[in-house]
Amino acid sequence: SADGEAVEDEAKEQAKEETMVEPQHIEAETEKNVQSADGEALPRPSACVLRCEPFTAATEAAQAVLFEDDSVRGAIAGDKLQALLHGLSAAAAGAAFCLGRAALPMGAAAAEDASVPFSVSFVLQNDGAVAWPTSAALVHIAGDDFGFPMLELGPLGAGEAAQLVMDLTVRSRNVRHGLVARSAWALLDTANGEIFGPVLTVEVVGFSP
Repeated sequence: SADGEAVEDEAKEQAKEETMVEPQHIEAETEKNVQSADGEALPRPSACVLRCEPFTAATEAAQAVLFEDDSVRGAIAGDKLQALLHGLSAAAAGAAFCLGRAALPMGAAAAEDASVPFSVSFVLQNDGAVAWPTSAALVHIAGDDFGFPMLELGPLGAGEAAQLVMDLTVRSRNVRHGLVARSAWALLDTANGEIFGPVLTVEVVGFSP
């Protein structure tokens, strides 16, 4: 009958709604349990920069035009730190470290659109209580990536350290006189997108020889 069909349709709709709601409820509870299984905050991965070496030109031609202002190398603090993290929407990092500033002369080389390859070498340490996740990586998040979009890192035990080398290439046509261009990379867990170490920056500026 028509009444019987109406009752059957209503029962189907109710079953459909219950099917849709139940997984959402389970998912929320699971996420809550992962965040705090025993009522305490779970330890998170962490990292810091132990030391950073001066830039190294990759070719003789690059060595002739690559200069470095090492006065900016080191931890970024205070208002500069807050402004940087806010501008990058990376407040979760809580820290930032400038790996250095490359200074390139403006002139004939810029007109020829020269490529200036150089390397940045530094040591990262796991200063936390847990190992880094297998999906840990150094990922470009702002500015020109200089041909270095990402480096997979993988797990690193608590207290252990690793030396990393970033091979970068700056195109002179992208360098402006007196204008500091900043690029940034972040240590993050690519499985969930969470940042767990300091933001690392490299700066480039042009000058008149």
